[in-house]
Amino acid sequence: MLLHNPVDADESPVVYTELPSPDLLSAGRFDEKPGFTVYRERGARNWMLSLTISGTADFRAGESTAVAQPGDLVLIAPGTVQHYAASDSAVWGYWWAHFQPRPAWYTWWRLPQLAPGFSLTRFGNPDRLREAVAAFERVHRYAMVATLDTPQGRVPVGVRELSGALASELALNAIEELLLLAVVEHELQQRPALDPRVQQVLGTIAADLARPMSVGALARIVSLSPSRLAHLFRQEVGDSIVNVALAMRLRKAASLLEFTDRPVGRIATDIGFSSPYYFSRQFRERFGVSPTMFRQQARHPA
Repeated sequence: MLLHNPVDADESPVVYTELPSPDLLSAGRFDEKPGFTVYRERGARNWMLSLTISGTADFRAGESTAVAQPGDLVLIAPGTVQHYAASDSAVWGYWWAHFQPRPAWYTWWRLPQLAPGFSLTRFGNPDRLREAVAAFERVHRYAMVATLDTPQGRVPVGVRELSGALASELALNAIEELLLLAVVEHELQQRPALDPRVQQVLGTIAADLARPMSVGALARIVSLSPSRLAHLFRQEVGDSIVNVALAMRLRKAASLLEFTDRPVGRIATDIGFSSPYYFSRQFRERFGVSPTMFRQQARHPA
């Protein structure tokens, strides 16, 4: 995301764009050529989301202009000027939605503001971006039914049978997921990166869970004293090396119990426990049930 001063209005004339109905939940996917411009001087009475997929677009943000690049999610509040345009370099591909949020969203809705009423979040994580695109696709699919003005033949099978009210709720569910993904992305970006030596220790443990390693052995790998590594690790991660390694092994055990038919004793050995009894005791303390019961519950939920 880049910021630059806006072009003078006299040099870049715009045409006022009609406002969407405040109660209308609408969404779409457009590809706009350079020169495409939207200008709503008083904004709208609902919220607007835009996720850039390709190309770039210039969004007016207060006294400056934010350049939305692929992976950038823009959120504009009601009453905020909506002035944006496809950049001159290429076709701007983007998803958009207009909506009214559920009241409960405001309890967790915290996104960075570049200007009052204008937020921009970059999905730097490719997996999270793919989840965001999939959520937008669902918003669009359900919104087509909710608006009741789309020819029936254009609505996907399996969706067209829904009532407008149910379709609206499903569309809002997808918008909620999209915003939650943005909040998660923002919070993770605010966290400082782990010390490279701590990252190396975590990677070493995860690479071979069946090979229990002492703090001293791990310390030698990263050229630190055992006491210095133990202190640094707890400072960075918030827990001890021993507890974190144990949690990683038990999470792996839970996955093996659910998705394989290996005997419990074999799983204990595979993740570095020399005693099946000790493994079962640790597993019960972590998950509240024995390994055998965990497997039964995972495969045959009540």
